[in-house]
Amino acid sequence: MLKERIITSTDINFIKTLIELNHEKIVEIKYKDGIERITSIVNTAKAKGVCVSKSNKKDLKISMTFYPKEIKNINFLEDLTFNKKNLFFLILDRIQDPQNLGSIFRTSLGMNVDAIIVPNKNSCRLTKTVREVSKGATEVIPLIIVSNLAKVTKFLVQNNVNIFTCSSESKKNFYEANFVQSLALVFGSENDGVSKALEELASEKIKIPINAKLESLNVSNASSVILFEVFRQREL
Repeated sequence: MLKERIITSTDINFIKTLIELNHEKIVEIKYKDGIERITSIVNTAKAKGVCVSKSNKKDLKISMTFYPKEIKNINFLEDLTFNKKNLFFLILDRIQDPQNLGSIFRTSLGMNVDAIIVPNKNSCRLTKTVREVSKGATEVIPLIIVSNLAKVTKFLVQNNVNIFTCSSESKKNFYEANFVQSLALVFGSENDGVSKALEELASEKIKIPINAKLESLNVSNASSVILFEVFRQREL
């Protein structure tokens, strides 16, 4: 029988996120006594029943070992689509920069995204950098890896999920779109944008109006702008 993989984080914000939102995955927290901010975090962990112990390492403030969240597949996506109302997905078409993926995860956590969907080829996975940049969001939001992104997008369309792609050629600004119903936002690769196959499946194409001096926004910045608008509309 294979042992479940355990990894470690020393990032305070990462540790706080996991304690608050998914403490069952924590194996142990070790900490240096006498640091006020650390003591507060440790007390929260103890209150949730997390195993906590003091460390004698001089250079260690706090560390956490935990079981990382499992990658999900098409079966998980189907179950979620059939059983949850007012869905909110992100479809990332060949995003390869771990900094971008980590940032997208972090923003998504605050915007109530149900899951992030990526293809199994030419796409960044949950690397150490992605996890660190996300500050723990990777351990809360499901990452669904699929073999055919276009086929999965068609499945979502067939189940009344509105597909939005971001294109500078669109005539509609993102804040003019209606994001209240079930939806998936599609963001393309850093170099090539959204593939033509996915663009053709879009219910609507939207754009972020920017000054002509700037050709385009970084994908993590662009996704943040639109995610905040989706959250605003859905929380009204």
